[in-house]
Amino acid sequence: MIVRSAAIRVFIFAWFCLFLTSCGRKQEVFHDNKIIAKVDGVEITDKDLKQYYQTLVRAGGQKDSVVYDVDETLKKALLEKLIEKKVLLMEAAKEGIHVGSGEVDRVVNTALRDYGKSFSAHLTTLHLSLKMWRSALRHNMMIEKLVKKRLSSVKDVSDEEIKEYYQNHRDAFLLPQQYRLAQIVVPTKKMAEEIQSSLRQGKDFSELAKRYSISPDGKQGGELGYWREDYLPAEFEEVRKLKVGETGMITHSPYGYHIVKLLGIRPARTISLKEAGPQIARKLQQVRRERKRVAWVDELKKSSNIIRYYDILQSVKLPRAR
Repeated sequence: MIVRSAAIRVFIFAWFCLFLTSCGRKQEVFHDNKIIAKVDGVEITDKDLKQYYQTLVRAGGQKDSVVYDVDETLKKALLEKLIEKKVLLMEAAKEGIHVGSGEVDRVVNTALRDYGKSFSAHLTTLHLSLKMWRSALRHNMMIEKLVKKRLSSVKDVSDEEIKEYYQNHRDAFLLPQQYRLAQIVVPTKKMAEEIQSSLRQGKDFSELAKRYSISPDGKQGGELGYWREDYLPAEFEEVRKLKVGETGMITHSPYGYHIVKLLGIRPARTISLKEAGPQIARKLQQVRRERKRVAWVDELKKSSNIIRYYDILQSVKLPRAR
């Protein structure tokens, strides 16, 4: 439940961004709807830019505010993102890449299952309907298929490259102490006190978590796995003082009242090359793929007829969060 709302916002937003550039039809300029760019004749308007920026702000958990002048560099960067998404989506269409309703349904159903009512609530926070999100999801999946197809030829990382990276970045493989935790989260302090009393009487923490906890991890007896000491949220700070097997005092967060139990401790250590190898390979492969992706997208943009109306962009005012 901790950092859950932020994770949902990021999850929804990551799929939604493409919706703003996914429409392939040409648009007319109505009222304050100004054309700020064209990609092969398809228009991007100030409305697209404002929607994109407002969704970005809401995804960060901030509220909309009054209109201010926003730095021109930021506006140009946002416009380039919209142009890039447009170019990729048009390329996916040219290559006949298709995403069926069944593929979309699987992702939507997984999100609804994993996040439950919180998912719909955060869609509302972002001013999105499920239909809008589904449309964004379909287009994003098309682009993912396109990128996967184009980057499939990126060569694998060699053992020598992995070893060299490990030796040059030893500090990055120092793993801090970790705490294995379990929690019970309930809506009221009185309920937390009653559960704490039951624990003192010898009742099983796991069973109480399964029965009373409102956090999704309650189904697993409140098990949270291992948490690095430098990533502990405020609700868990007390575990530093506990011995293995001990239960902490009641703490409060926006999610409710927490009772945390320390299940185990892993001491700080240096991750070995053997352990770090797969992680390093993924990182280097990701860097390699990203470089190829950037070069490929640049070529796509160069081969497209892109017109940017910076004089009009300069007059566009974006909302800025307080």
